[in-house]
Amino acid sequence: MRLDELDLKLIHLLLDNARLSISELAERLGVSRPTIRARLEKLEKEGIIRGYTIKLNPELLRAHNIVALIVKTENPEKMDELEEIIEINRFTSTKYLIKVAVNTMEDLKRVLEETGVEVIEVMPILESREKGLKPKIKVPFKCDYCGKEIVGEPIVYKYRNRVYFFCCPTCFREFKKARENIEKFKIKEEAEGEEES
Repeated sequence: MRLDELDLKLIHLLLDNARLSISELAERLGVSRPTIRARLEKLEKEGIIRGYTIKLNPELLRAHNIVALIVKTENPEKMDELEEIIEINRFTSTKYLIKVAVNTMEDLKRVLEETGVEVIEVMPILESREKGLKPKIKVPFKCDYCGKEIVGEPIVYKYRNRVYFFCCPTCFREFKKARENIEKFKIKEEAEGEEES
């Protein structure tokens, strides 16, 4: 699984908005549509991109009571059969952390009876917050300001529908200053052009 700078920028754009079209991605990354199409196919084929999804309003997901349970079972396949079990995490050969969405405690009791699990601990979930994760990919690529190879985590900046990576806060700050100066120059040129006409 070899990724390069273009792959990583593409992944960052899709994490931000998976609905971007191939044309929009190509424009934002400054490459051709066939290049983007080929990269997406490669990332999908290699299993790096496993799918494109939507995020629902958390209130829709809170229609049920969510309960986390630590359970022990010799027959984990039974848990797959019940739609109330919304998440299954195995942490030893027979112990699992599961999340169950139920309307009442009677529903929870029924689910547990149907799966035949041994309950070790029950924890009602009072609040859920999803934390946006950034990919932790170690890819050698260059700073978009100074051109040096970035060591460690890059500073990621989205500007004018493009993604830029920087090696340090200084390069990031200088890039922003340079962009501001270009914007001021363009405005000044436009104003002078209007005066002449």
